[in-house]
Amino acid sequence: MDENARLLAMKSRETTLNDRMKASAAYCNAVLRCRYTEDMLEAAAARGVDQYVVIGAGLDSFAVRRPPFARDMQVFEVDHPATQDFKLKRFRELGTAIPSSTHFASSDLSNEDIGSALARTPYRSDRPAFFCWLGVTIYLTREANLDNLKAISWCAGPRSELVFTYFEQSVFGSTSNSEAFKRMQKLVASGGEPFISGFDPFALGETLKRVGWNLLEDLDESEMLVRYDVDGENGMSPLAKSRFAHARIL
Repeated sequence: MDENARLLAMKSRETTLNDRMKASAAYCNAVLRCRYTEDMLEAAAARGVDQYVVIGAGLDSFAVRRPPFARDMQVFEVDHPATQDFKLKRFRELGTAIPSSTHFASSDLSNEDIGSALARTPYRSDRPAFFCWLGVTIYLTREANLDNLKAISWCAGPRSELVFTYFEQSVFGSTSNSEAFKRMQKLVASGGEPFISGFDPFALGETLKRVGWNLLEDLDESEMLVRYDVDGENGMSPLAKSRFAHARIL
């Protein structure tokens, strides 16, 4: 195979892989939740919010790829010790520079509340902060979710905001779920982290009020695609019953 043919074959494989990724409901969910969160964060920054708390940060890269609006923002990553240790090790191996305004709080939030974890950092509870909690609630019981939402509100200063993702409670026990959801459900269960609970979108506003939050917006993935990809140019497939909530402290 000559060089031109080889390059064409590589490009074809890359195109096929990209198309498959875009058609994946999980890919769509990951892209939309990050875009939405960072858009809401940018709007909050324009209102003077200068603290960003990423709960269950995983391999999120925001802290080291700072967009212009967040250059002077204090970023706090709260995550399980094992996950955070792995991430920091990879940063060191890759020679990735971590801004001095990034702070890491290692914590198992099943045994400690978020306020206690943040107390070990320069986080200021008297100032507004923006919290994100993505891809987590579905793995926790309803009681644990409400406890966490309440704990976040307790350590959140005035005008603080929160974006979190959830699935509609109706997907649990339903036999009419999409094949994409069923495949995802089977995959995570095989890894020892089954889907457990969700929220009722029609009651979410009242639910959040009981734990200290005022619901500002609640969108499903189809509504998000209308906002971000109205012409369908990216060929993404929404995941049914997956939703994005934006709230502000009461």
